Amino acid sequence: MSLRNEPLDWQLETNNPYIPVYHQGNLVGFFKPEYASEIIKFLNEEEVLKKALKMACTDLIKKLGGDPRKVYYLMDKYIKTSERPKHGIRAIAVLLQDRQKELDLSNQEFTKFCDTFKLSPTELNNIYAGQAFDDSLLAPLSRILGMGKERLVEVRDGSEQQSNT
Repeated sequence: MSLRNEPLDWQLETNNPYIPVYHQGNLVGFFKPEYASEIIKFLNEEEVLKKALKMACTDLIKKLGGDPRKVYYLMDKYIKTSERPKHGIRAIAVLLQDRQKELDLSNQEFTKFCDTFKLSPTELNNIYAGQAFDDSLLAPLSRILGMGKERLVEVRDGSEQQSNT
């Protein structure tokens, strides 16, 4: 086999222009023109939202007479609570909400749907309220969510397992 037919590990593409991107005057990378403006817009919006969150937390701390040095702690607290949960009952509640959207069902229709899989409206509401549930509900939840029981247990108990390691 000829070496000329094999692609080279290092190649130069002079036809693709890239735009330099700067953060506070420092070069941070290069992007294709069609992506650069959207990426910069997103990053600038994120900075504005962080500034707004800091101002709101500062105002809240001042109103309550708290320590203004704890503003970053309060910001982190709000950011963590607004992130999508990965483990625990809240994560399962979010998966149920996602499933409802996926099926395009109203709250009442989804409650009936879950009931047909042996998850009562009360049990469903308890999960949404963040209450722990019995292992006997793993099978119905597994069928409703379309995931294996083992994976569901990992989602439910993941935070406990992570804190033990």
